[in-house]
Amino acid sequence: MSMRLVVKYTKGEKVKYISHLDFMRLVQRALRRAEIPVAYSKGFNPHPRLSFASALAVGTTSEGEYLEIILEKEMEPETLCHRMNEKLPEGIRFVKAVAIDDKAPSLMSVIERGEYLIHISGMPDEGLDAVSVIEDFLNQTEIFTIKKTKKGERHVDIRPMIHSIDIIAQHQDGITIKALLSTGSKANLRPEQLIEALLDFANISYSSELLVQIHRLDLYLFEDGKWATPVEME
Repeated sequence: MSMRLVVKYTKGEKVKYISHLDFMRLVQRALRRAEIPVAYSKGFNPHPRLSFASALAVGTTSEGEYLEIILEKEMEPETLCHRMNEKLPEGIRFVKAVAIDDKAPSLMSVIERGEYLIHISGMPDEGLDAVSVIEDFLNQTEIFTIKKTKKGERHVDIRPMIHSIDIIAQHQDGITIKALLSTGSKANLRPEQLIEALLDFANISYSSELLVQIHRLDLYLFEDGKWATPVEME
């Protein structure tokens, strides 16, 4: 009897520069080595029935990533996590797995928000009032940035995709903020775009002296009138 699972996993410092494609291959190899009974697609080129909720940008760490997997037969979610963690490299850990209904929509189609911790250092020490800057930044009704596509460049209003920005800490040469942004197939704002727009608003050039670290805390979907993580789906 087949089984559909959602798995929460982490991606740490030691693996943050692995591309999404290479990461997919890494997970597929670990599944084989852990002898997980993964279901395969039909046809001339069968592939594991495995999909990821949202691709993580190279250089970004995370404690709240998700994938869904179809198994050929039932298996205890805890056993799957344990066996995978024995085969995965340091920096990647399967935290939790839950079984979901076969008829539930795909993770990729329901994820709408991502929460990020962003640390910016190397900023000029000019007595910047970060609280006022962010407050004024969010008070704008429109925030336009340039988005590069295969067809060229176009101006995009990112203000509807910024749901909150909170200052976690302010340092001598920078700040740490928590940002809740639109993430997914419906609307997607990369943290890098937010940082560029915020620095531009504060009249700070995005130079090589700036050090930006991005860490994704979790992903969210809207279900039954409330926001929840994929492993909280009912």
